[in-house]
Amino acid sequence: MIYRLGEKARLSLTLAIAMVALGILAIESPCYAAEANRAESDVVVAEAEKLITQAGQADPVDTKLIHQAMDKLHVALKIDPRNDAAYVDLGFCYGVLRDGDTAIDMYRTATELNPSGNNFIELADIYMRVGDTEDALLAANAGLVKDPSNARLYNAKGMALNDLQRFAEAEDAWEEALKLNPNLKVAQANIDALNGGPSGRGSISKHSAKQPASSAVH
Repeated sequence: MIYRLGEKARLSLTLAIAMVALGILAIESPCYAAEANRAESDVVVAEAEKLITQAGQADPVDTKLIHQAMDKLHVALKIDPRNDAAYVDLGFCYGVLRDGDTAIDMYRTATELNPSGNNFIELADIYMRVGDTEDALLAANAGLVKDPSNARLYNAKGMALNDLQRFAEAEDAWEEALKLNPNLKVAQANIDALNGGPSGRGSISKHSAKQPASSAVH
């Protein structure tokens, strides 16, 4: 009887191990599928980006190529609906086509899927381009919560503050950008523009009276 119970125990243990193994496979399989879908989707996004580059090389921009790129990006999203890079590129395309509202929706979706510093930079930029400076500042600040060492986010924050005529805060943001990345020339150019040129550091109020705030460099 003891032998027979041992056989049952071994059988039960074998079944338990098999069930655990099946459970692991069931968990891992969707992960592998998701990774494969993302890789396939990224290939299509790369193809779309080549079309976008070609469109930009034309003068004026070749909108036919932009639409072809958008078609590919929608295909990429059918493969992987969570591909934030596809939404970023769609946002750019809609921006080129001067559909600001839809462009914003695309960039916002990208930040919801992947709240990376770079995605928030894109969102802040589109808000600046459509003249929504307050939301641009909110986007830059939201990005800095996620990526506090991103110099380009501080540059974007400075741009928004500059357009809101909060010049001292804008300069602080650009100086912080330069602390994080001394090679970020656009931040230094913005400080120079704010102060009336490289030799004009400290003359912020004088400059703001002479030159419109929009003269700072994006």
